[in-house]
Amino acid sequence: MKSPRNTHRPYTVEISAGAWSQVARLSQERYRAIQGHLERVASLGAQTEASATFQVDELHVQYTVDARRRLVTLVDITRDKLVKPAGRSTAPKASGL
Repeated sequence: MKSPRNTHRPYTVEISAGAWSQVARLSQERYRAIQGHLERVASLGAQTEASATFQVDELHVQYTVDARRRLVTLVDITRDKLVKPAGRSTAPKASGL
């Protein structure tokens, strides 16, 4: 008789091949924030397949959950293009002053 699958085995967090170059450009602080969020997702142990997104500052982080393989995968990190850098004014300059 086969033993039942161990449902208490923890989930693993991994970074997809396509996301490595994006991760390499992150500050340590942002990477740790993303890593912490993904580890919390893994600790919850989702029972179904899922794809979701969360935000860290102006970054949108996409990940998937594979319940069969017990795997949380960082898939993509994109920057919100609507956020303007601090200290830059978009107001037109007055002419003749």
